[in-house]
Amino acid sequence: MAVYTKVPKNALAAMLSNYELGLLVDMVEILEGVENSNYLIHTEMGPYILTLYEKRVQSEDLPFFIGLMKHAALKGIPCPLPFPM
Repeated sequence: MAVYTKVPKNALAAMLSNYELGLLVDMVEILEGVENSNYLIHTEMGPYILTLYEKRVQSEDLPFFIGLMKHAALKGIPCPLPFPM
């Protein structure tokens, strides 16, 4: 199992209300993976991946990970385009 942090649906819905992503429709835990908690979420605006970086990732390293994902997505590599929250 690769979901280490459980996110209650009502808590995620409340968090998403701060962004222009529409209302939360559904959320599914992504069980694959080894380090982070990931969820496939569906809002009125479409599907998104929510990644929660766990304890082994230092907060000062997050800009690197987000920048790498953004760079890859913009270069056409099939991966999610980050939307930092």
